[in-house]
Amino acid sequence: MRTLSALLCLFVAGNCVAQEIVDLPTVLKLAGAQGIDIEIAEARLKEARANEAGALWQFFPTLAPGIGYRNHTGQLQNFAGPVSDVGKQSASAGATLALQLELGEAVYRRLAAKQLALAAEHNLASQRQQTILQATQAYFDLTKAHHAVILQTDALQVAREYQGQIARGVTAGVAFKGDELRAEAQANRLEIRLRQAEDARSAEAAKLAQILRLKITERIIPADDRPLPLIITDRSRKLDDFVQAALQKRPELQEAGALHEAARHNDDAANYAPLYPTLGAQVFAGGLGGSTSSARQDFGNSTDTLVTLSWKIGAGGLFDSTRTEGAQARLRQSQLSETRTRDEVIRQVVEAQAHVSFLRQQLKIAEQGIRSAEQGLKLSLARKEFAVGIVLEALQSQQDLIQARLDYATTVAELNKGQYRLKIATGE
Repeated sequence: MRTLSALLCLFVAGNCVAQEIVDLPTVLKLAGAQGIDIEIAEARLKEARANEAGALWQFFPTLAPGIGYRNHTGQLQNFAGPVSDVGKQSASAGATLALQLELGEAVYRRLAAKQLALAAEHNLASQRQQTILQATQAYFDLTKAHHAVILQTDALQVAREYQGQIARGVTAGVAFKGDELRAEAQANRLEIRLRQAEDARSAEAAKLAQILRLKITERIIPADDRPLPLIITDRSRKLDDFVQAALQKRPELQEAGALHEAARHNDDAANYAPLYPTLGAQVFAGGLGGSTSSARQDFGNSTDTLVTLSWKIGAGGLFDSTRTEGAQARLRQSQLSETRTRDEVIRQVVEAQAHVSFLRQQLKIAEQGIRSAEQGLKLSLARKEFAVGIVLEALQSQQDLIQARLDYATTVAELNKGQYRLKIATGE
């Protein structure tokens, strides 16, 4: 169920376009509950748990109730050896309780299935974290794109006003016609940038809608008009602290460990399971009747019991070297995969921590850039008021300010994304 903060309807080219305003808490909630990759992981977890339960049920016998009818005519050999022409019928009714238990295989298969189910649980946790990360990244990108549209809209409005001022000056004979044309060209460039910004915002909205499984045809607008710097990670934490937290909490590592344990149990099964006997047991209880004329005559109680112990030699059993070699190879693969996952986790933490650190430095530079651009625009407007400068200089100063604000918004969005990436990298 959606928990969106607002639903609007705008009229664009005569059509009603739905707009959904969504904030970051809503994005986090929807991403953790509705992601399609999460549902796939949940289905895999259900399958793994079903396999685990199936591995347990193999320890129990099966019950097969039923009835049977047999009719024989023609030659038949008796116990003494002579063959004679015989006609007879028989009928039976009852239930057979059967057990075919490969004891060693069942024990190790049960252990491996338990580890595979545990690995599926960790995979679900990992997928939920990755989906939340994708959603937050998309939300911050959408906020940045939305802020760019607002800035370009304001810039275009100011440029058109300046263009109108010069046009009136040309009409009055106090301004140069070339300045009017240059102002118009500048306004046209700003309008192109506005359309590009709107296009980028539309693409980011569609991407976020896909991740959250909302209607892609509806336009999503972020609740924040501009990216706001968030404090998500503790600056005082050292890199080693992040790495140790990741090694303890990352579900990918726990999944790899569970898969390695499953491979180890399969390796033990290849080496030791054939030493265990296969237990076979079958009990039939019911009734049996028959004669040379009717299967219904002489019907009475009948019970058959059979118990066997056996060992298998050859393929899949004792002295099967190919099975043990294959199990050892798979165990080695799981060990290497676990090591590779560990190295990848450490790399992600180191990279994310360094990225956040550099972005914080860039944010300070971007803030200084805005202050400088604001001061430059103020001076340009003052020169224009005292007729020392020209309108185009003010327009250029305004563009410098817009670009500085866009750089700041981009840095803030990347810093927020980087902090979330670092949180996910540490398994938090």
